[in-house]
Amino acid sequence: MGLISVLPAQAQVSVSPFEMKRITDECVQTQIQWRDTQTGVWETAGWWNSANVLTAFIEYTRLNDRRDLWPLIDEVFEKSRHYQVGKDDNGQPKYCDDYANDYYDDRGWWALAWVDAFVMTHEQKYLKMAETIFKGMTNGWSADFGGGIYWKCNPHQYKNAIANNLFGLLAARLLKHTGNQEYKDWLMKEVNWMLNSGMLNDQYMVEDGLQDDGKPNRNQYYTYNQGVLMAVLTEMYELTGEQHYLTKAEGIASATLRNMTTQDGVLREMRPSTEPSGDGVQFKGIFVRHLSYLNRVAPKAEYKEFFRKNAYSIVIHDYDPVSKSLGCFWYGPFHKVQSAANACALDCLVAFQGLQ
Repeated sequence: MGLISVLPAQAQVSVSPFEMKRITDECVQTQIQWRDTQTGVWETAGWWNSANVLTAFIEYTRLNDRRDLWPLIDEVFEKSRHYQVGKDDNGQPKYCDDYANDYYDDRGWWALAWVDAFVMTHEQKYLKMAETIFKGMTNGWSADFGGGIYWKCNPHQYKNAIANNLFGLLAARLLKHTGNQEYKDWLMKEVNWMLNSGMLNDQYMVEDGLQDDGKPNRNQYYTYNQGVLMAVLTEMYELTGEQHYLTKAEGIASATLRNMTTQDGVLREMRPSTEPSGDGVQFKGIFVRHLSYLNRVAPKAEYKEFFRKNAYSIVIHDYDPVSKSLGCFWYGPFHKVQSAANACALDCLVAFQGLQ
């Protein structure tokens, strides 16, 4: 293959597929070096972000058959399952054991990472951990507003899209890999509630959560909410064969590509301040990861073109050769060195590599 120009509307800068692969490998190595070997996680990325950093790393490892990296994944598991989150009132260390912190969405990210680790390595301990985490998440379910889990516990606060869709996605993945019908029961109950909550609007945009009166927030749209519900609906289509689930998943994908990209088709958040923020810096990679799953189930040329545009825009406009890392603005320019931003962009590069 020859050189590929990124986008007609931008400066005619080209990069070869070999260079694309070299930059991907280089930025993965940078990500490895940023890990805190004492705690096992990427402290500079944040706790929930670290689960997503790990997920991107696992997919890269699987796709490139890098069995030499499996011990690193195991080290993350052994160290992060007993993670210090501060000190108690007496000044003694306070730990988060088996990922059971006060936020159900945080737990869901870690559980999904361990499902991915199990699928790649067949190590049962990873699957068992995901099941343990799921069991704890069921404690967030209540009859308030007709069902759903809360985002936060101790005390319970805010029923939102991300916590519930992670709960549903985890139930679907555990059902797939264990055959335990309890997960199917939870999945069906969760999806039925979610689709009746009003959080998926008529334009296939996912509202962030429910207000105190049970009505959805309006006009608070984030790429990661789009991505996770899209994946849940794709799982439902695979499980049931019912076309309406796939139609909704494809509707979310189309709405995102239409409303949450630049004029050149590069993914962005609707609020510019979101992308460099501590949480928002992770969002776009999550969408792309789950669009990749939808594309495996129901491939479309527009999805492949989206991956191409975004991957090449990242390496041409958002790569810093000094730090050997990727930034948060995929359309450029490089913003600053951030562990979460690097991993988020790697989600896209790895997804694109998977198409080759």
